[in-house]
Amino acid sequence: MANTDSTFNKRRLRTSYITSVVSLAMVLFMLGMLGLLLVNAKKLSDTTKESFTVSIFFKDSVNDAQILAFQNELNAAPYTRSTVFTDKTTAAKEFQEQLGEDFVDFLGYNPLPASIDVNFKTDYTDQKKFNEIEQTWLRNPMVEKIDYPRNLINQIAENMRKLSWFFLAFSAVLLFIAVTLINNTIRLAIYSKRFLIKTMQLVGAKKSFIRAPFLTTSLLQGFLGSLVAIGLLTGVLAFAEHKIPDLKSIRDIQLLAILGGAILFAGVFLSFICTFFAVRKYLNLNTDSLY
Repeated sequence: MANTDSTFNKRRLRTSYITSVVSLAMVLFMLGMLGLLLVNAKKLSDTTKESFTVSIFFKDSVNDAQILAFQNELNAAPYTRSTVFTDKTTAAKEFQEQLGEDFVDFLGYNPLPASIDVNFKTDYTDQKKFNEIEQTWLRNPMVEKIDYPRNLINQIAENMRKLSWFFLAFSAVLLFIAVTLINNTIRLAIYSKRFLIKTMQLVGAKKSFIRAPFLTTSLLQGFLGSLVAIGLLTGVLAFAEHKIPDLKSIRDIQLLAILGGAILFAGVFLSFICTFFAVRKYLNLNTDSLY
């Protein structure tokens, strides 16, 4: 009979540990999905911003050597991601291919100016910095005009600002729910051992001695729950990239590694803190309050 009770208690304890780990993993997975969405949204936003092309058109009096020297200055600037120089002849050929007619022979001259297409680094793609750089270029006597999709840039900046506020509010709510769920899960697990805690106190065990095994178990559960959550997120990401191959182009290993580290830290930290306060509660309770 004693062996049967011992086996039952061990099975129940094992089930309790597994339940705690799975509950932690599911909550961390939910947080990780939000983080994964934010990471990919940021990468997609950066990729979109860096794809914007700003065209600098030069006056007809400027020769190619002067433009190439200006291009070298642009390449050395901190805001430049890439530049492409198109001379007058090349610009005419490209336009003729699009038009399907030799407009140069028809007009008797080539009206298209030489140009440099500039792509910016992400940190310099807001409208204010664009305006400052544009004014600097326009003060150059070689430059005829600057052309870029102003309305599109403003619209994307405004949409990203709105999305940032939305994600911030949603993240705060989800974090609150996650912490509450983790706390309740751990409190229920500790609640089932409240009599054991009080019995150890009654026989003279110190609070630190009673608390130590619970905290050690919480660290292990938090670690295992985090690993399960990271494994699930890896599977979801791999499945998504298999179904949508274009997602691979916006994958950022560094940001994903940071996200994985954040999930691991959150799992261990939240499990430890919630266990600490739950055990402290029952250590400070009177015996009558246990029932």
